[in-house]
Amino acid sequence: MTSSRENTARAASGAAPFTAFASLLVALLLCSTGATAAEAPLPPPRQALLTIIFEGAGTTLGQTAREQLDSFSAEYARKGGRLELRAYAGPPHDKSSNSRRLSLRRALTVRHELVERGIVAERIHVRAMGGVSDSGPQDRVDISLPGG
Repeated sequence: MTSSRENTARAASGAAPFTAFASLLVALLLCSTGATAAEAPLPPPRQALLTIIFEGAGTTLGQTAREQLDSFSAEYARKGGRLELRAYAGPPHDKSSNSRRLSLRRALTVRHELVERGIVAERIHVRAMGGVSDSGPQDRVDISLPGG
């Protein structure tokens, strides 16, 4: 009769070749596509009604951004419905506290400007995303319809 320790050792030795084979298979698949898991291309950005670009680590709006918000809010203030602000700050997939805070400050800056231009604050939903998760600009706020 075999002990449970021997059965465990036999099961573990049987799993080792399978684990090695699975690792080899994943490595071969990645090599054949020419990409590694860390270098996978980012998807394109979601469709936005307006994209506001920020310079560096700043949270202030430039003249171009103010003009864009003027024309956007003049048209949108007459319409009904909600808006979603998705704010990004930093390199891809950076979810650090600093990136999230910077993206929140940017979203709140854009929200404040939209409210100043006549859009009701309760119609604006803010999302601080941190680092980008797509191939769009790293330092931006996208204004879009919720779920769009």
